[in-house]
Amino acid sequence: MMQRSDPPPQPAERPLPRLRRALGRLRHAATRIRRPQVMGRWHRGLSYLWHLLIWSRIAAGRAGALPIELPAAMLRAKGIALAPPHLEASHHPDAGAVTAGFAEIYALLFANLQRADLLSSTRHAIPGPAFRGVYLWDSAFIAQVWRWWDPTAAADVLNAVVELRDGDRLQHVVTEFHESPYTQPPLIAWSLARLAEQLAAPKAQALAERDFDALDAYQDWLSRHRRLDSGLYAWAHPYESGVENAPRFSNTDESALRRTAAIAAVDFSSYVVLQLDALAALAARIGRETDAARRAAEAEALRRRIDSLLWDERDGLYYDRDGAGSPVRVATIASLLPLWAGVPDAARAERLVARIMAAESFGTAMPLPSVARDEPQFERDMWRGPVWLNTAYGVILGLRRYGYQREAAELAWRLCVGVYRVFAAERRIYEFYDPDQHHTRHLHRKRGNRWKALTLGTGPQTDFVGWTGLANNLLLEVLLGLDLRGERLRLCPRLPQAAQGLGLALRLPQQDLLLRLTSAAEGVTGSVSQAGRSADFSAGYGATIDLHAVLHGATEGNTPCASAT
Repeated sequence: MMQRSDPPPQPAERPLPRLRRALGRLRHAATRIRRPQVMGRWHRGLSYLWHLLIWSRIAAGRAGALPIELPAAMLRAKGIALAPPHLEASHHPDAGAVTAGFAEIYALLFANLQRADLLSSTRHAIPGPAFRGVYLWDSAFIAQVWRWWDPTAAADVLNAVVELRDGDRLQHVVTEFHESPYTQPPLIAWSLARLAEQLAAPKAQALAERDFDALDAYQDWLSRHRRLDSGLYAWAHPYESGVENAPRFSNTDESALRRTAAIAAVDFSSYVVLQLDALAALAARIGRETDAARRAAEAEALRRRIDSLLWDERDGLYYDRDGAGSPVRVATIASLLPLWAGVPDAARAERLVARIMAAESFGTAMPLPSVARDEPQFERDMWRGPVWLNTAYGVILGLRRYGYQREAAELAWRLCVGVYRVFAAERRIYEFYDPDQHHTRHLHRKRGNRWKALTLGTGPQTDFVGWTGLANNLLLEVLLGLDLRGERLRLCPRLPQAAQGLGLALRLPQQDLLLRLTSAAEGVTGSVSQAGRSADFSAGYGATIDLHAVLHGATEGNTPCASAT
């Protein structure tokens, strides 16, 4: 008779996961959004020392001592196998600024990528050196910048937010020492769905399967805890919105915050539409057709509610509605976000676009300010007037969705070149920008709030690529119209008149692609090289070039560019 042997001893659990769980329990026990930051400031100081090599190389690059590039060994230390996209601009007054600013964004993107540590079991991203935590909507946009360089890093950045959820709630922010009781704009599913479109089918399916259930449960949590009887959504606190000192919610220094729990928020409701659309796409990708149909139907129903309840016919904008149903009449960037979510019909979209392009409103020199330039409450203080690249990027995607391609390209050029010009002048990438001038001397951060001045300074944060890195996306996605979804490799240039004569040499290591082009009056001429093949091409403004076809001796002709969301 055979005797049953004892099971082999299990290896002892490694100490890092145990410490991570213990720290998580400690954070959870002390949940609150505001707490003394002495420990946090000590941690930031130590982190600067820890990353001294990275930051000193970037600083040297700013001073001209070396290119703003990082060696392969340093990249490998954070799991990055390839160099970032590289751009050389020429034959244009802004060529030097474009070259340097493009490189700086990727250098900072890498510097702000964190390895797995006590906070997270996966790589994660901080928006900037002063914000040492995992932030919800920052991570959604950071992943979009990473997807042009390393999609696996983008996926990790998103997964860190999912991993650090509290039950079904995705958290506003989690640091080593505290976590927030709130949520934030729900854009992780949107970012994940866009990333999945870029990947080959097996990788895209694996990505969707990994996070779909958690993101689907998060949508249910929002419906239970943030949805009003009208079917629209309300922020529990202005800090949830990410735009807390906007005139919709508070005064400049936040000494008077509105109670937002009964205010139907146009931005929140629009973000939820984007999340529902993304969940439908992710569900379809993994074969869950019932879930896909359900979420798509919910998205359409919410679009109709936004359009019927939040549109203001007199002003031609979407506004929040307070508990009594009255519009909160202040023209902010939130009034334009339904365009991104596909809410308005063609006539209402046209009225929004008129406001977007008007120089006295949202069409400023550096366009899409957080509050309309002609709004009485406009001022150069955070969300009360300065330009933020994340919301501006969403509005530009909305313009493209409705076919306003020239307008989108014009605004994209002014935005990304504005970021690059400020970097050329001040050698810094900032979290927000002046809508009228290419410098930051007149900008403020919650002026009058002494605590914020002490902890974060009086102006915009520096080395911030939490979403300012989207300037590079605007160049790649909107101005060049690069489409890397699935197996496609297409170009649809829409460089405006102001870019005429600009020469660009773009290397994309992820695709082993070298693209050279020169902008002419109504299109581009150029060449493409990949895997030992090279070919020349030309394209009219807004015409699609299939670069794979060009490399193999054929073209698609001048087909129109596709819209994008």
